[in-house]
Amino acid sequence: MPRSPATLARGPLGHVRVVGVRIGRIGRIAWALALGLAVGLPFLAAIPAQAHDYWLEFQPASPIPGDELSVALWLGEDFIPESQTAIQAARAVSLHHITRFRDFDLLPRARLGVAPLLRLGLAVPGGHLLALERETTRVQLRARRFNRYLEQEGLHDALAERKLSGELWRRGTERYQRYLKAFVQVGDELDAVSTRVLGHRLEVVPERDLTTVKIGERLGVRVLFEGRPLAGAQVEAFTRSPGPVVPQGQAGVTDATGRAEFTVSETGTWLVRTVHMQRCVGCDEIQWESFWAAYSFALD
Repeated sequence: MPRSPATLARGPLGHVRVVGVRIGRIGRIAWALALGLAVGLPFLAAIPAQAHDYWLEFQPASPIPGDELSVALWLGEDFIPESQTAIQAARAVSLHHITRFRDFDLLPRARLGVAPLLRLGLAVPGGHLLALERETTRVQLRARRFNRYLEQEGLHDALAERKLSGELWRRGTERYQRYLKAFVQVGDELDAVSTRVLGHRLEVVPERDLTTVKIGERLGVRVLFEGRPLAGAQVEAFTRSPGPVVPQGQAGVTDATGRAEFTVSETGTWLVRTVHMQRCVGCDEIQWESFWAAYSFALD
């Protein structure tokens, strides 16, 4: 979906400053951009506003053993929630709850068709990783809109290939799939569950246990596609504090090892997201396939 870009310029010594913001579809989007994502490649020339995105969010943010966790699927823009979304049975491929002891299949317990998605009792202290895989969806966009979408999501290889193949002014057809993760820490016991690789086709993985992260530090993440590091992927990290505060955003591109790094600037709820697109080989009437990954967590 097209975005409403906040244009950045490079200042002295590589600092980034906001030089212009265009208000997006919601009408209340304003970017408060932090100096972030130290990666091996230059900063992006623009950090645009996401038109539609999905993520998992939970309450309470810092549960203790014995609490009930409410897990919701949210639709929004720039990590600003628009609406809590129900997921239909046909759209849910898998839903898992991973602890240091085992992997639980939660799909039979999910509240499909209603919101919130799940209510979960948390009896075991330590890390709890929730993972939702959604079914493939098809979409078709007019040429100009599809090109703008590729540009704004940082999918420059796909855009270049459309130009080389003479498809630039043809409609874009795509199928896409989403992989959503959320990490919840219960109590103080550390177990590195937040760094677990789950084997999603596209996956964001923190480099260290999220419970050890302190405000002001830098946190590295790796982007994996089919289990291998993905270079050149645009990654965005948002944070949202309680109350009517516009989320803060950082963005950059993964290096040759699939790594990106951002500043943990404040407490609150965090979302790290990325997307990867490739030619859809052997797909009937579909030109492209994309994979979307989102990882949400809370820091206090």
